[in-house]
Amino acid sequence: MNEKLREVLDFAMAKEREAEAFYTEWAGKVKRDAVQKLFNELAATEHGHQELLSRLSPAEMVARDSGEATDLNLSDFLVDIEAKAEMSIQEAMILAMKREEAAVALYERLASLGGEAEAVFTALASEERKHKNQLEIEYDEHILTEI
Repeated sequence: MNEKLREVLDFAMAKEREAEAFYTEWAGKVKRDAVQKLFNELAATEHGHQELLSRLSPAEMVARDSGEATDLNLSDFLVDIEAKAEMSIQEAMILAMKREEAAVALYERLASLGGEAEAVFTALASEERKHKNQLEIEYDEHILTEI
């Protein structure tokens, strides 16, 4: 495998490890069971991404990209939330959406630099956008209807 593309995948795995560590840490700190469950699920998802990335070649990563997720853009209208032990499920979901949004922006920016890693970063941005979309759908269906 091309060394530069291997570095790209290593970078992506490090970002996924960072996200997993964040969600794992906060799952242990939050007071509400629903928030703890959400963060544990997100940590498991991020761990799965690491494992997937560790087994893929850049060509396989690009081939796995199954298209763009529809962006509801809900997080565009929400205020940033800081992690805290007393988070509500609404705050936790906003925090998670904002983290996924930041991951999308990072990977899109890296893809915009071009080069041989562009397709890998584009695929990673697409994957993170799908996660953000899943969170936004959950938020729309379960949180916004309760407000």
